Amino acid sequence: MAKKKRNHFLERVLSLFENEKRGKVLDIGCGEGNCAYNLQQMGFDVLAGDMDVARFRYKDKVKFQKCNVAEALPFKDGNFDFIVLAEVVEHLTNPYDVIKELCRVLKPGGKLIISTPNILNLKSRIRFLIEGCWEYFREVPLEHSRNPKEVIWNLHLMPWRYHELEYLLHYNSLRIEGVYTSKYEGLWLGFLFPVIYLQLKAKERRAKRTGGIDFDRINNIVLSKDMLFGEHLILKAAK
Repeated sequence: MAKKKRNHFLERVLSLFENEKRGKVLDIGCGEGNCAYNLQQMGFDVLAGDMDVARFRYKDKVKFQKCNVAEALPFKDGNFDFIVLAEVVEHLTNPYDVIKELCRVLKPGGKLIISTPNILNLKSRIRFLIEGCWEYFREVPLEHSRNPKEVIWNLHLMPWRYHELEYLLHYNSLRIEGVYTSKYEGLWLGFLFPVIYLQLKAKERRAKRTGGIDFDRINNIVLSKDMLFGEHLILKAAK
């Protein structure tokens, strides 16, 4: 029997809930429902939501509601303590509207867990240097959308750096509590770290000398191990 592949991403997302007070969770864009099911096993009151009803595997175990995250959600204001938006934001054509709507149904003090492929890791940067595209964004959306075997909401449309994703959350009055990743990859590319470090620090000094913005805060984030080698970018933000 083949050994089941470890799901590092799922493990990391679930770990962010371990010390949280149990409450209501909306797992929107839930896919097969693995995260929703495991959160329910941990004692949370979970509602899973997705456009693709057939894909959801836990219909008899987890509450499910068909809904489209890109449209108005059928929930009252402040209905959930937590919202999970895992590997969804890169598919959206209206991300600012979506986050605003999620904030509406999130309670004051509630938390959003959002993730996307980490395009700033060194492996992804090397791919961009060679191919002109980030890791996980190698398909051409126009041709990919014409593939009869593909569904339109599976397209990777928008590669998100930490910088823009941070602003998306800030714009909707969400405060980032933590930056995480799933697993490390491309560790052998660590020899590039001194070059990247020196370049960013030089940019930081130039900006300070000329009266530009202070890059110290963002550089401390993008130079972290999670950002340089992490496969996913996972943020935990509070309303």
